[in-house]
Amino acid sequence: MDFVNPPYAFVLFDGWLAPRLFRSFYGRYAASIELTGSETVLELGCGSGGIAERLMPRLQNGSLTCVDISPPMIQIAERRLRPYANAHCHTGRIEDLEIPDTAYDVVVVHNALHDVSSEDRLATVRELTRVLVPGGQLVLREPTKPTHGMPANAYRELLSDAGLREIRSHESKVFPMGSSFEGVFVKPV
Repeated sequence: MDFVNPPYAFVLFDGWLAPRLFRSFYGRYAASIELTGSETVLELGCGSGGIAERLMPRLQNGSLTCVDISPPMIQIAERRLRPYANAHCHTGRIEDLEIPDTAYDVVVVHNALHDVSSEDRLATVRELTRVLVPGGQLVLREPTKPTHGMPANAYRELLSDAGLREIRSHESKVFPMGSSFEGVFVKPV
């Protein structure tokens, strides 16, 4: 699928229906991310902002930067996050945004990394590692189904090759995602 210019039906579903239908799915995941409230957070592949909207009330003294390659999805995320002065949305590839080194305490990747082309994945994760502070965490949940996603060990290897160290992870089945891999990885100090 073309994620830069997704079909209207995808934008409608992912942008408007899914956040309402799967409110608890997004909410539980956002609640599982350990935050004190003062972190700088980057969400890669934020889509329409379903996770971001649930993270913002927990970042009273922090900030959230949302990145997605899809202009229509970022427009929806911007509208959804308008009440929060400390939320910012950017359209584009993370590698092209010229983010300073060590700008973020936490990077969140939810159901997006597997959609990055296989030849670009390592560069993408290396860029995410570069923008993390030493000791910063990359938190992800990605599908592992053979028809949609990657095996858990492929995610582990990719993140390790980018210089991140696994803190914890597990595989589970999560509705509506199905088989998934969740993990927390840290940038060494």
